[in-house]
Amino acid sequence: MFLLLWVNQMIWTSFVIPGAATWLIQLLFVDFLSIGTIRPDFLVILVLYWSVKYGRTVGIVSGFLIGLLIDLSGGASFFGLSPLIYSISGYLGGYLSGQYSRLNPIYFTVSWIAILAFQFLIFCTIQYQDIWLLNPQIFWGKWFGTTLYTVSFTGIFQVVFPLHKLS
Repeated sequence: MFLLLWVNQMIWTSFVIPGAATWLIQLLFVDFLSIGTIRPDFLVILVLYWSVKYGRTVGIVSGFLIGLLIDLSGGASFFGLSPLIYSISGYLGGYLSGQYSRLNPIYFTVSWIAILAFQFLIFCTIQYQDIWLLNPQIFWGKWFGTTLYTVSFTGIFQVVFPLHKLS
């Protein structure tokens, strides 16, 4: 009985409360941090942290559920795109679970930056497909800006909660 209560409390304190808090921050405060149409994505940072800490399965499931929550809350233009890209980020981030001691720290850092860049490449390809056809330079600017903005926030979070200490 005690073990069941402890596992239930762990789920609430490890996943539900941080997930809901991050979703509310993303929903309420991201407009204040946006630069034009470029916005940081705090939820992909959370999925990346969870996938590095708990592995691929948790990364995929949490990425899908958070993506579905984003789509259902009206924050997405294309239904199904958010669960797809967050699940891919959780899957790829799961490869970094336990790898910090085996990888060079520079490769570890480049790996999570590449995961975020790939996630935003998929997002921008679908979201800004009309811009891609009209002016590819603006498309690459939006992709680079969105990626750099989220990577910058991830770098700031690295000071408080380093990814390498999770793996």
